Amino acid sequence: MELDRNSAIPISHQLHGLILSQVARGELRPGDRLPTESEFCERLGVSRTTVRKALGTLAAQGLLVRHPGRGTFISASASPTDPIAPQDLSVIVSDERWCWPLQRAAAVWNAEHAEQPLRLRFRIVELTNLRSRLALAVAEGMAPDISLVDSAWVAEFAERGYLQPLGAIDPDLKEAVAADLFPPLRRQNSFRGDLWALQAEADCSVMWYRKDWFGSEGLTPPATWAEWIERAQHFRRTSVRKRYGLGEHPLAFAAGVTAGETATYQLLPLLWAAGADVISDGQVVLNSPSACQAVEFVTDLVRKHRAASTDVTSAAWNAPPLAIAAGSVAMALGGTYESTMIRAAAGWDKATFQAKLGFVPIPAGVGGAQTTLIGGMSYAIYRQCRRPQLAFQLIARALQPEALRDFCLRTGQNPPTFSATRALADAAEPFLHATAPLLEAARPRWPLPEYARVSYQVRQMFQSAVTGELIAAQAVARAAAVISGITGAPERAGSLAAWATTERVPPVARSRGPARRSR
Repeated sequence: MELDRNSAIPISHQLHGLILSQVARGELRPGDRLPTESEFCERLGVSRTTVRKALGTLAAQGLLVRHPGRGTFISASASPTDPIAPQDLSVIVSDERWCWPLQRAAAVWNAEHAEQPLRLRFRIVELTNLRSRLALAVAEGMAPDISLVDSAWVAEFAERGYLQPLGAIDPDLKEAVAADLFPPLRRQNSFRGDLWALQAEADCSVMWYRKDWFGSEGLTPPATWAEWIERAQHFRRTSVRKRYGLGEHPLAFAAGVTAGETATYQLLPLLWAAGADVISDGQVVLNSPSACQAVEFVTDLVRKHRAASTDVTSAAWNAPPLAIAAGSVAMALGGTYESTMIRAAAGWDKATFQAKLGFVPIPAGVGGAQTTLIGGMSYAIYRQCRRPQLAFQLIARALQPEALRDFCLRTGQNPPTFSATRALADAAEPFLHATAPLLEAARPRWPLPEYARVSYQVRQMFQSAVTGELIAAQAVARAAAVISGITGAPERAGSLAAWATTERVPPVARSRGPARRSR
C-alpha cells in the first residue's frame, strides 16, 4: 500500500480506498485477516486514529468483521467488486489546475459520506474552445454535470436552457453561498432574478507598471489619462530607453479581435473611465461624446503619441504580460490573473515580483474616475446533470474558505468570497492582499445573453479606429447601431449621427494632425 501525503485526500480515506481496491482486484478475499492497527501504523507511518477511522468505516459498510482477540477479517459477504458503487459526476474544466479544488471537495465529501462515495470524471478543454465545445455537448445530449464557464457566458447559457438555477436545486444553500460572494460577482452570475453559477475565483483588470523603473525615475504611476501620456513620453526618451533596454514603445495592450475577450477585458474599463458605457437601463448608450473620447484616446496612444505599437490590433491575448515580463515595455494593460504568468516568464520569485512590478486601476479619463473590471471563471450545473444536489454540495465545499485560500495561494488569483479573503489575512501573500480592495469596487460586465457578440463589437470598434478604417465617432456609432440590432435594445435618444451618414476619413489621413479628429 502506498499513500500520497501531498494529496488533498485525507490519509484515512486513502487507506479506506486502498483496501476497497484490493478487494475489488481479488487481492484480499473473504476470510483474509488484515494487519493489526499497530502493524498498519508501523508499515504506513500513520497514527492509530487514522487507521481506526478507515477500518471503522469499512466495518460499518459490512466489508470487515472484527473478532475481539483474533483480529479484523474480510467479511464472508465481500465480493471482488467495488462494494459500494460510487456516484459519478462528469466535469469539464479549462486547465488541470481547476481539477484540484473539486478533487479536494470530493475528498471531503467522501470522508463525510463513506456510504455514498463520489467519483469525478474530468475532461479538459482549452479555454479558447471551451464555449463552443460546451454548446456542442449540450446539443448532442452529452453535457457535463458541472463545468467551468467564463462568468460573462452565464446569462447566455442560462437563457439557452443549458443550466439549472441554483435556487431551484437548493434554495437555502444558494442563499448561503450567494451572501458570501462579492456583490459584483453575484450580479455577474445572475440573470433575470436567479443565480445560475458560482464564481470560482476573481480577477480584475489593471495597468501593470515597472515599479522599480518608475521609482528610479522619480515617477508615480498614472492616475489620469494626462499622466498616462506624460509617463509614456518619459519612457520614450532615448536616454531612458537605453537605461532600461526598452523597445521603441513603452506601453503594451491588446486592441483587436485577435486577442478575443482579453481585448474587451482591457479596453472596456477605458470606456467606463471616460464616463461612458455600452448598455444601461435596457438601452444602448454607447454612441456618446464620452465613448468617442475613449476610443480617440486609445487611437492617440498608438497613432499620435506612439506609446504603443500599431501591432496592438493584431496582438495575441498574452502579448502584453509577456512584454512586461521581458522588460520591453514599462506599462501594460492586463489582469491580476496574469501575475503567475509574468513571474514564470520573467523568472521572478514572489519577492522579486513584488519589488519590480506594481499595478493600478485603469487611469481616469476627463471627467471620469479610475476603474477596473472584475471577472473570472464560474462553476455551473447543467440541466442534464443527473445529481444536481450532489453537484451543488460539491461546489459549495470547493468554495469553503480554507479550500479557496489554498487554491488562491497556489494560483495567485483572488478568492471571490468575503470569508476566503478574510482567511488570507495571515497568509504571506502581499499581492493578493494588495489586489483584494479592488474587488468590491470593480464593475462586472453586463449579464447579457448576447454578451459574446456585443463584446466582439466593442473590440471591432477600437480596432477599426486604431487601424484608421474609421474615425472615433464613426467607429462608436457603427458599434452602437450593430449592438442595438444584436440585443434588440433601442439606442438612447439623442445619440450621435449614424455611422453610415458620417463622412469617412481615409486611413492615410490618420497621421496628418488635427484634421483627423472626430470632434
